[in-house]
Amino acid sequence: MDIKIIEKTYGEVARSLGWTVDKRISLAVAIFYLTQNGSFPAAAHEETSRTIKKNEGWFSPLQSHMHHIAAAHLTLQSGDAGSGLKNLNEKQRKLNEAGFRKSQYTYLAALLMEEEGEAEKAKELYDAMRNWHKVLTSSEDVPYAVLLGRRSGGIEERAATMNAYYKELRERGFYMGNDLQWLSQIMTFHSAVYDPKVVGRVLAIKEFFQSEKIKIRGIQYPVLGLLAVAEADGMALRNIAEGTRLLEKTKLFKWYKDLAFSAAVQCEMRDAAAVRNLSDAAFSASLELLMQAQQAVMMTSINAAIMASNNNSSSS
Repeated sequence: MDIKIIEKTYGEVARSLGWTVDKRISLAVAIFYLTQNGSFPAAAHEETSRTIKKNEGWFSPLQSHMHHIAAAHLTLQSGDAGSGLKNLNEKQRKLNEAGFRKSQYTYLAALLMEEEGEAEKAKELYDAMRNWHKVLTSSEDVPYAVLLGRRSGGIEERAATMNAYYKELRERGFYMGNDLQWLSQIMTFHSAVYDPKVVGRVLAIKEFFQSEKIKIRGIQYPVLGLLAVAEADGMALRNIAEGTRLLEKTKLFKWYKDLAFSAAVQCEMRDAAAVRNLSDAAFSASLELLMQAQQAVMMTSINAAIMASNNNSSSS
């Protein structure tokens, strides 16, 4: 992990996005570009941003705090920004037609959609998840429903397995809530069938980071699932722990230590094949999608925290 490159890229992103954009968004966008592209294409990102602002209505989720997140995804997709935006809105409309209410999460889910019929499959899985966790399952789960809905295996069985993972980890000391639900969803990535070995890997990874004095908070639960399904080895975990400590000491991450851990994981896992010592292109591509989903939900959670903070400041 090259701290200087991270700091340099953040500086480029912050200058491009402007001082009105929250630092956490600039950090998240910088890490996204570094892990997905290797550098920040300022001119292309700015062009995509202008295209969104020109074509989206004032109340569009794409004009909110998630504006630059969507712009980053669209910038790295093939084709021009206008066509990419049109395609994104079409996919989002299909999610609406399938029964999902329009929100920033349906846009994030649309960024992950690939083929026809995925909206309907996502809604079927989403409804099955709600049967087990009616209160917890909300719009925030839509990106995961899209990603996992396309995986092989029975919809009902996958939802039941998610619930089984949730209950077992709750009994093993994990805090109940949305973060644990996202973790339980990720754990079904490879199979809709319950697998105790996946639980064992999650527990072992959490224990490892705790032994390394890396605090694992709720927001980081899904990251444990990413590492478990990738079967990250001991060297990868040690690199993540060391990377987290290095980032936490920098001025950039001093006040955002949760982001330091996630950034260290993303940097270590940018090459999934290297993590697993495999050249399985299909697995690497699937893991990349899973990482994108987690990045998207994490960044949207950042947005929600920023909005709540701004609302509290204005009302005080």
